[in-house]
Amino acid sequence: MATIEEELNLARQAKAAIEARRSREMIEILRKATRMATEQIVLSSADPLNDARHNVGIAVPPYTAEQRQPTQGEIVKAKNAIETWIREVEAATP
Repeated sequence: MATIEEELNLARQAKAAIEARRSREMIEILRKATRMATEQIVLSSADPLNDARHNVGIAVPPYTAEQRQPTQGEIVKAKNAIETWIREVEAATP
């Protein structure tokens, strides 16, 4: 399990990646961020940070599909999920 600082760092990398031009490197960063977010979910805890992690796990994968371009709606949903994740991780940072 990653530390909260590692999670925040990767969340910020994901935000920068999703705002950059679509590339193989950007897709890999987003996939790594999605894996981390979903692996960090604490099943016994229902809180805003877990909700944000869950939303990243749902919203980002369609954006990383290489066989097609994401729709504008998928882009907005992924960006919003990442921004919320960052806010919630920052709030949980000691």
